[in-house]
Amino acid sequence: MTDHDKHNLLGVKCDSELADGTERPVDSNCPVTKYREDFVPSRLIDEAKTGWFPKLIRHCIGCELCSPTTNASFPECADTCISAVGKQEEFSPMAFGGALDAIVSIQIKQESRQNRLEWIDESLHVADENEKGDVGLFVGDSPYLDILLGDEIGFKPTEEFRAAIDLLNSVGIHPVVLPDEVDAGGDRFHAGDMEAFIILGNRNRDMFKSRGVKTIVTTCDDCYYTLRFRYPRYIDDWDFKVMRLVDFLVEHGGKLTFLSAKETVAIQSPDLYTDHDGLDSVRKLLKSIPGLTVKEIEGGHPSTFGGWGQFDSVTKRLETDFLKAADRTGAVTVLIPSTRMLVRLLEGRRPGSWEETSIEIKGLYGFLSGKHTVHEEFAGA
Repeated sequence: MTDHDKHNLLGVKCDSELADGTERPVDSNCPVTKYREDFVPSRLIDEAKTGWFPKLIRHCIGCELCSPTTNASFPECADTCISAVGKQEEFSPMAFGGALDAIVSIQIKQESRQNRLEWIDESLHVADENEKGDVGLFVGDSPYLDILLGDEIGFKPTEEFRAAIDLLNSVGIHPVVLPDEVDAGGDRFHAGDMEAFIILGNRNRDMFKSRGVKTIVTTCDDCYYTLRFRYPRYIDDWDFKVMRLVDFLVEHGGKLTFLSAKETVAIQSPDLYTDHDGLDSVRKLLKSIPGLTVKEIEGGHPSTFGGWGQFDSVTKRLETDFLKAADRTGAVTVLIPSTRMLVRLLEGRRPGSWEETSIEIKGLYGFLSGKHTVHEEFAGA
């Protein structure tokens, strides 16, 4: 093996994407470049084409702000190359001191039945355990994060999923929620642990198929990205339609209307990472709430800060600047459409973690659930 072979970390079919000079990334749009001048997306592409892919790629958070179109070359290739770098380095994300990684390792071994649905009470309607249904709700690690972080941040992530079920019920859906669903595997993917990633993906596929699910909805940005874009590349027979819950609500409508809300909220401007289809559903839903004033955070702030294990000085500053920008809108509350992003912001806002900001952080779905009523046809679909 030559030195070049040792450093050729790609091992994937990225040539067609990398060679397309018409869709070069826009370097000036990259939020990471603001904090690391040596991180330049177009330069990284040039280096990747030689096979000498730099470890610096790990700082890519996958926000796709550098992408001029949804078919741009850099983010998907960067996603794959981060995995290659992780495999070479034997990198482990060690999220939450390794606790979450330990849980995922147990899921992979399938040593025992999980107990992960206690947060669903009689007020929420889901498909019975042996009942089939067209729509499945992917919950991810939220039941475990309730235990790991709930007391610490004063919020249980499953509250967003309780709200999600409430909203789905309001449009006539009793979603399938898997009692033994496993982690989507995004962090294992970036660690280069493809064996574990494929085991997790295959297990999720088999469980959803056994319940007759055709469409999977989720409230988490990384789960959405993994299920929609990573799984089809690596998981055989993955033929589900994967949607953000906010897009599903706009598409299906049903009998969902909202009470008046005389308040001002801030939202993230949509970017390609989550809103690949340009549906702009967050704006549409909030526009349906009478009396609500919606302010948009200034551009350049990504809708993701990387995976659970991706904590460094760059992502910390991204999170801090995001909240400062939300505060500058003058809104009372910033609404977060991703459960993972919501948890990271709340976890980071413990005493001493942030520079002082006054804006309140809330999940989009909890906010919508608290404002809706079920009387008239929903006009936003």
